[in-house]
Amino acid sequence: MKTQAKTWWTAIALRLLALAALAVTCGAFYGLPTAKALRIQPAPTLVFLAVLLSAAVVGRFFCAWLCPLGVLQSVCNALTHPKTHIRRVCTRLPETKRQRIVRWSVFALAVVLIATGFGGIGWALTPYSLMGKALIGFGPGLALAAGVLVLAAATSGRIWCNWVCPAGTLFDVLARKARFPNRINMKDGCVNCRKCFAAQAPSAKPTTDGKGGANVTRRETLSGIGLFAAAELAEKTVDGGYAPVSLPGVPKRPAEVLPPGSVERPLFNRLCVGCGACVAACPGKCLAPSTSLRTFGQPQMDFRRGHCRLACPQRCAAACPAGALRVLEGVPRRDIHMGHAIWKKDRCLRETEGVPCTACSRKCPVKAIALVDGFPVVDKDRCIGCGACEHVCPARPLPAIFVKGFDRQRIVRPMGTEDLIAEMATLIRRGEASAVVARNGAISTRESGHGVQPLLGLLAADKLRGALVVDKVIGRAAAAICIVGGVRQVHGLLMGEEAKRFLAAHGVPATADRVVPKILNRDLSASCPLEARVADETDPQKMVEALRRFLSRGGIPD
Repeated sequence: MKTQAKTWWTAIALRLLALAALAVTCGAFYGLPTAKALRIQPAPTLVFLAVLLSAAVVGRFFCAWLCPLGVLQSVCNALTHPKTHIRRVCTRLPETKRQRIVRWSVFALAVVLIATGFGGIGWALTPYSLMGKALIGFGPGLALAAGVLVLAAATSGRIWCNWVCPAGTLFDVLARKARFPNRINMKDGCVNCRKCFAAQAPSAKPTTDGKGGANVTRRETLSGIGLFAAAELAEKTVDGGYAPVSLPGVPKRPAEVLPPGSVERPLFNRLCVGCGACVAACPGKCLAPSTSLRTFGQPQMDFRRGHCRLACPQRCAAACPAGALRVLEGVPRRDIHMGHAIWKKDRCLRETEGVPCTACSRKCPVKAIALVDGFPVVDKDRCIGCGACEHVCPARPLPAIFVKGFDRQRIVRPMGTEDLIAEMATLIRRGEASAVVARNGAISTRESGHGVQPLLGLLAADKLRGALVVDKVIGRAAAAICIVGGVRQVHGLLMGEEAKRFLAAHGVPATADRVVPKILNRDLSASCPLEARVADETDPQKMVEALRRFLSRGGIPD
């Protein structure tokens, strides 16, 4: 009785251990704190060495009780065979020649792929990576494969472990000389009833002549292929929740865009196991697994369905258990440059169809795209590679603007106010603008024109409020417009003394490259007519109204 009780308690403890291991794995992929300790170096290396050591001492204990995919298969089989359920891997039953050939072929393929740089496919065969993909889901294709695996496990036990798993094959080699192996003693205790074979047969139903094949018919195979194709075909986006729209094609990028916070590309390709945790955590739904042979299963940006949001606190990096993505503490998302946009004129709707499209410039969150003669011009130094422009581009079949990824991502801090003013002033000196507006540490608007007309246009569009404004000439007329517009700071290449005092009286900081007593006309023969028009006014609002009336009459006094 004592021996039976001890065995019963041991079985309960082992099953609780298996469920705990499964919970830790699920927690890692769902972002729960259960597996955060495993992300701290050198914890992953120590865990890997501990698993290898356990295989050399007690056999395939990890496969039997700790492997998340194996536990899931055992649970499925136990639910369908509660009375005859036997742990196939734990007991290490003799394997057939066909089974041995399949297992070692898969193992050799995985080793070759990892050794030759195609680690994405090799790691995709490991149980940890497969379990992560099953937890988050990559679409109908994987859902169908997961369903087939669950049904196979329910009928045939740990079929993946016994036929395919390369990690299990490695553990099996180490377990051959284990000090305390977990296997059936064929000489002592086994009566060769073979009931375990019926309960956990790795293949289909056994036949008497030994020539039986699989039970899957041709009709079932074709139905499965058709189901997969139909599910892929039905996957589409919806415009505004009403009308289905076609997705653009995937542009041929010079380099794929990696998630924010990724390490250098060669190191990223070695560290990433393609588990898919980052894809599940992405709130913008712009991450997708790669289909390339070299990086199969590893995440990359797919801007057809979304873009990388500046408000996201690097959730993808926080979910990464392998160290391929790292959370950059204290670095705002807008300072992480993943790549830069590239514009193709021959695809742009303005060039091909004459449509005045401004979608990319309006959507850019950092104002890195300016319109010159109606065509977009990308400021590569300011572009962060978020993909917002590519996501909204209406050109088909390929977007007219797409993002090229950096092999090594950059952290670019926004320039200070003095440097920003110097850059804005340089644009005016080059003749590229007469008035420049900056918001949030970046240039947002450039305007060209004579006198105060650019500032009046910016005032009408409400683009002055809270902004830094640099203008070629700042007199009392321009100062009144800035005050009414609610600017934060004003800088002039040339500024009148009265204008500077006027701005200071209304609480607007003002600086200038050169301060002069009076603003003159273009011929330098008399005072500026705009300055003369508002000389007797002190109310900024009335001054602006007087300027508008004056300019509407072509500069003729009332």
